[in-house]
Order: sequence, then structure tokens, then C-alpha cells
Amino acid sequence: MYGNAQYFIFTIAGLILASFNALAENGCLLDAKQGIGALGRIEPRSRVIKISHNAGPEGARVEQLFFEETDPVKSGATLALLSDYFKKKAQVEAAKARIKVLEAQRAVEQTALAFNKREYLRHQSLELSSATSASLADSKRLAFEQSQINLKRLTAEIAQARSELKIGEAELGNTRITAPVSGTILKIHARPGERIGDRGLLEMADLSQLDVVAEVYESDLLQVKIGQPGCIHAAGFKRHYRAQVRELGFLVRKNDINDTDPLADRDNRIIEVRLTLEPEAVTDLQHQIFRQVNVRILP
Repeated sequence: MYGNAQYFIFTIAGLILASFNALAENGCLLDAKQGIGALGRIEPRSRVIKISHNAGPEGARVEQLFFEETDPVKSGATLALLSDYFKKKAQVEAAKARIKVLEAQRAVEQTALAFNKREYLRHQSLELSSATSASLADSKRLAFEQSQINLKRLTAEIAQARSELKIGEAELGNTRITAPVSGTILKIHARPGERIGDRGLLEMADLSQLDVVAEVYESDLLQVKIGQPGCIHAAGFKRHYRAQVRELGFLVRKNDINDTDPLADRDNRIIEVRLTLEPEAVTDLQHQIFRQVNVRILP
């Protein structure tokens, strides 16, 4: 009986020692006696970006969607077309065609202006020598002046048409939603035929680098410096992960992440501290965005 108990104690001690050694090799220990403890959440360094429309207060309906959830996208790639896309595109093409017509008319009028100017100058000299009638000279002058007026009118119409084209192109651009960064589609909120609501079209993020946003009590902030090492863990994690303080927040506010402890203070004032996770954590944790974790910032 004594031998069994001794064997059991040695086994437990061996497991504890092996666990301690594994954590020591990892360089990350959640020792409650060291450093500053806080609750935190996993976030992409790029933040989670909510993609919406720019169609104005009337909203917009999705016509085509070019990506699905979990798909990678490049910055500038077209994510979706809105229902007014083809109408706006036709209006832009019509505006371009109108400009071409006006420019052709102006070219014809420039030729007419050059001809009427020569005729006017020729008959003006003939009138001085009494080789032509005054009425004919006047008609040539009127034709020349009319060509000048027509040319100015066409130039003004072309300028107006080009301004209208710019407006049309801007409106067309608002019917095409593009990716602001390279990343991954996390969640789609509106699909073809649906109107984009308050949640936007979709959410995306660059998952190549992950952070932990720790909610540090305002009274502990003076002990936190950029570059300090940190350690995170949560239930279900296979291991502890190393982190390093990169940013200190500026705003003091109430905590968003509530401790499961029923005696925990719900009215604590906190400041967000952003820590960069080690690269090895990306593969393990990129599917746990906004997951609550325990954070310890080491001295």
C-alpha cells in the first residue's frame, strides 16, 4: 500500500516537473506572483475591418459577390457589385460617347471658323477697295462671328460633359466595393439580392499577424512599458504563447471583457495594451479571433 502511494506521488511530481520544464522551454509562465495580470482578446494586427457601401442613406442591394468566407483576397480586389452598377456603367459610357460627339462637332466648327475667318478678311479688304458689296462683307463677318460663338458653346458643353463624366465615374465607383487591404474574408453579412444593413457587407482582416489586446487596470499602467515580454493562455490551448508589448492605449474606459469570477469588479477602469503574439501562434489561433485569454505582462 505504501509503495503504491509513493509511486503515485512520484508520478504526479514527474508530470508537474515535465509541465514546468515545457513551459520554461517556452519561456512563458503565468506566475500570479510576477508581473501584471489582465484579461485580453485575440485580434489581427490589421484589426477586423467592416466593409460597407458608399451608396448614401438610401442603402444598397448586392448584385454580385465574388468571394466566400475564408477566401484570401488582395488589396484592391473587387469584392462585390451593387445593384446600380450596370445602370451607372451605361450612364458613364453614354457620357463618354456624348463627349466624343461634341469633340467631333468642335473639330468641324474649328474648320468652319478657319474658313469663315479667311472669307471675312478677304471680303473686308475687297470692301475697302470697293471690289465687293458691303452686304456681302457683312454676311462674311456674321458667319465668322457665328463660328466663334459656336466654338465657344461647344467648348463649354464639352467641359460640362467632362464634369458630368467625373460625377458618373464617382457614382459608378460607389457601386463597386473593393478590398482596402490584403487579407481573409471572415464573415459575409449580405449576399446577392440582399440589402446591406448596419452590419455592412462583410468583415475581413489580415491574419498573417495576430495581437492580444489586454485590458490593463489604470492603476497598473505605470508598470507597463513597450517591449516588455508577456504570456497568454486560455482554456483549451495546447500551450502558453509568448507576446511582447507593442502599443499603450490612450483612452481610459470601463472594461469590455468580464471575468467569470462573480466577485470580480465590473466597474474597473482600464486602458488597452496591445501585445504582438509570437509567429508560431498565428497558425494555432487565427481561427479564434476575439477569443478571451488570460494575459500576464512580465517585468
